[in-house]
Amino acid sequence: MSDTVRQQAEREAAASRVMARADRLAALSETADALTRVYLSPEHLQANQLVGQWMQAAGMMVWQDSVGNICGRYEGVQEGAPAVLLGSHLDTVRNAGRYDGMLGVLAAIEVVQRLHQQGRRLAKAIEIVGFGDEEGTRFGITLLGSRGVTGTWPESWLSQCDTDGVSVAQALVNAGLDPARIAPRGPSPAGYRRLSGTAYRAGAVPGAGGAGARRGGGD
Repeated sequence: MSDTVRQQAEREAAASRVMARADRLAALSETADALTRVYLSPEHLQANQLVGQWMQAAGMMVWQDSVGNICGRYEGVQEGAPAVLLGSHLDTVRNAGRYDGMLGVLAAIEVVQRLHQQGRRLAKAIEIVGFGDEEGTRFGITLLGSRGVTGTWPESWLSQCDTDGVSVAQALVNAGLDPARIAPRGPSPAGYRRLSGTAYRAGAVPGAGGAGARRGGGD
């Protein structure tokens, strides 16, 4: 088998794995007929567990942070090196597209898995975050996940309630988290070199002439 054929087969296998994993995550929904997965729900916590398993299989150290984001780190050549941060969100709007958010997390894991299979380490570490909330579907507050990472989470958010009268603080406790451990400040900027993610336009087909997914990031 030529290198070109082998590389093409590896790319196709990677794409198939990402799509199969997206299907598994899409099955974690509060309704059977439409994808809905909201922050700190049982489905969100199940998604965290599944994504964490895939991160571990890719050679990453895995943890769930104080606001319910699932995080993984693939160490660089030198332990403790600054990291490139990759990721997207695992929550959804109601009746969501099956790739929005989760595709960015899964694609990032696939990149690390390839490095791990090849026994490669980069000059910088890679950290991946599956943010617990971007959409604000449950509590009417957006970006709870990323603002938990950056340490810009207002204390007033803890008293915000969902339509069932459950506060953010109580939802954290119900999920086994401690609201008192939410960091008042984010990590040192020296610890990161870049943030990048993959967004997905609803209705587009991944891989169809480049449509659908787009990457973004900044130094």
